[in-house]
Amino acid sequence: MIRINSRLLTPQALLFAGVVLITAYLTLIPLLITFYGSFRTSPPGIPSSLTFSNYVRAFTSESLLEAIGNSAFFAACAATLSLLLGGFLAWITERTDAPLKRLIYAGAAMSIIAPGILIMISWVLLLSPQIGLLNLWIRQIPGLETFSLNIFSMGGIIWAFGSDHFPLAFLLMAAGFRSMDPALEEAAYVAGSGPAETQFRITSRLLLPYSLAAWMLLFIRGIETFEAPAVLGLPARIFFLSTEIYFAVNTTPPDYNLATTYSVVYLLVAIVGMGLYLRTTRVSERYATITGKGYRPRIFQMGRWRWPLAGLGQLILVLSLWLPLLVILWASLLPWYSAPSMSAFGRISLENYRWILSFPVAHRAFINNIVVGVGSATSVVLLTAIIAWIVIRTRIPGRKLLDVLAFAPICFPGIVFGLSILWLYLLLPIPIYGTLWMLFLAYVGKYTPISMRACYAGLSQVHSELEDASYACGAAWRQTFFRIVTPLIFPSMLVGWVYVLSLTFKVLSLPILLSGPGNEVLPVLIFDLYDGGDYTKLNALGVLIIGFVTILSLLARTLGYRIGIDNMRS
Repeated sequence: MIRINSRLLTPQALLFAGVVLITAYLTLIPLLITFYGSFRTSPPGIPSSLTFSNYVRAFTSESLLEAIGNSAFFAACAATLSLLLGGFLAWITERTDAPLKRLIYAGAAMSIIAPGILIMISWVLLLSPQIGLLNLWIRQIPGLETFSLNIFSMGGIIWAFGSDHFPLAFLLMAAGFRSMDPALEEAAYVAGSGPAETQFRITSRLLLPYSLAAWMLLFIRGIETFEAPAVLGLPARIFFLSTEIYFAVNTTPPDYNLATTYSVVYLLVAIVGMGLYLRTTRVSERYATITGKGYRPRIFQMGRWRWPLAGLGQLILVLSLWLPLLVILWASLLPWYSAPSMSAFGRISLENYRWILSFPVAHRAFINNIVVGVGSATSVVLLTAIIAWIVIRTRIPGRKLLDVLAFAPICFPGIVFGLSILWLYLLLPIPIYGTLWMLFLAYVGKYTPISMRACYAGLSQVHSELEDASYACGAAWRQTFFRIVTPLIFPSMLVGWVYVLSLTFKVLSLPILLSGPGNEVLPVLIFDLYDGGDYTKLNALGVLIIGFVTILSLLARTLGYRIGIDNMRS
């Protein structure tokens, strides 16, 4: 007779086993599928043998080496640009008395909401050598009649992506400036160091963990992006790893084996970057300055430089955000794109908006985006809240492995993860290939790390004594979790929910391979309109998306104030 250890059948153990299986299915299985597909000789569903020929084909191709070099160079330069812009704006808002700080925070929030594909297209309208608005204005300056800035170049791609991603560096660096104990800086001043020397030798070193963490995350985001390489790189015949995978899948017939081989290379580059990021954050305690003593970060009195500094910060926002958004709005009001002029003002109308609102494919894409976005955001938040509770509140052996599984998809470039999901459901006898279910599972798996960090941070700030009191009164785990824990961490869960939902409207790299006729989502529709040359209509669609996500974020923020810890205290 077989005896089963009763400790293995406790509610906590069963919950842990179930969550591990779900998380492994969502994150680990796609990784294994990627490696498996790279060693096969035929597409999914066709009998084949194992081979190294795909790697031979890949590494004997000059295009792969060129794509690796372009991707690494682009990601490194764009990450550096974003860090410089975001770090400077963070310094202005957190350490100086410069005015107009709220506009910088508003700009960072708006940049997070705007779809990446739309921002890249706006730079085409601004800096295309033929139709670029800025180029047309520059050529009107005497002596610069033949001058032209070219967005279809490596420098242009770096600027477009780097300026669009400054909010990530801004938020991380602002947190660093805000939490820094100024005692060491004051000691440097007492010792005779000037402001510049103190900033270079003291402040910059104390901020090193934040700087490196921001740079590595931006580097990984640059490695995985598809929007900038597709919109700006392909016209200039500058190829990246993401576009190589896209071409391999979209040939006739699709070369899935070569695409998965490219994906393995892509994945290894991202894993190296993530390993450096984890190594950086692991030693961050060496730079800790937060102690039990009360302190306030030192605010520099800039005197007569207050307004020039504020103006420089606003100029960065104008060039990186407001100018692209204005050209998007301008183009959405015209029947065809043209530079501002008296005749162009006479052509302004809402016809593009009427066309979008009456376009059946746009209706379907919007409904699909809402359904899959709300469903995946809700599912991933609930899943990661449970994972965070297991990791923090229990002593189950293996809980750290669960944390690693939940964090692992951050190493997956979106297009690689999409290809893995595509291959997986071509193999498995589960009838969801070509449906929204496949995109739903991809979103849940890919965005688990984002929601996990939000829930983990929220639960870390909640003491376990309320849960202990609930158990002492005889409540079961389910009642305690949903009636005690969930309301307490609701604001953090809401942050994760809104951010994941906004990504389903913003990111193209994941759905570009998983969306097809009948299950389009809005980023893919924008790309299709761009591919068809419908610039004004796609900009109208973009304005509607930005407005909708902005309203949704404001409603969620209001709800977060009314529900959660602050409301429970009253």
